[in-house]
Amino acid sequence: MADWVMPLFTIVVAVALLVETLAIAAMFIAVLRLVRRIDSVTERVQGRLDPLISKIQLLLDDLQPRISCAVTEASYLVHSARKQSERTDRKITEVTDELRTKLVRLDEKVAATLDSVEVAGSRIRHAVLAPFRSIKALTTGVQTGINAYRDRSRQSDEWIDLPEQRIRYRSDAEASESRRRFSN
Repeated sequence: MADWVMPLFTIVVAVALLVETLAIAAMFIAVLRLVRRIDSVTERVQGRLDPLISKIQLLLDDLQPRISCAVTEASYLVHSARKQSERTDRKITEVTDELRTKLVRLDEKVAATLDSVEVAGSRIRHAVLAPFRSIKALTTGVQTGINAYRDRSRQSDEWIDLPEQRIRYRSDAEASESRRRFSN
């Protein structure tokens, strides 16, 4: 039994190697076909892209001076805008400082005017009310005199000898206090 197994095994291995070689050959042929197709597609794409690339290159060569000019002008505009903003900021600062100074002066003038108005008002009030106070003091004095005269006339001649207890002397403090009340 061992005689025929070895040749059979060799035949099976030979057939397997032959099938494998045929499969590898078929794959090789398929890869060659694929490479040829890729080459043809690549050539077609390259044939279409080469003119486009050359046109783009020409356009870029034409646009480069314009782009450089635009960048230079943009740089100039930015520089000018910066200078203008600095000038504007300086002017605004100057105007603000000047306005602040004028407002302080105006505030001082208004305060001085209000003080003058207050002083004038108090003088006018004093000038107007002083005669009324004098009139009031005069009427109070006349009324007191009349009341004293009435009290005297009611009483008999006893008033001629006034006892010492009825006479009331004022102190200097009481006299200044009554003067202050009449002056207000």
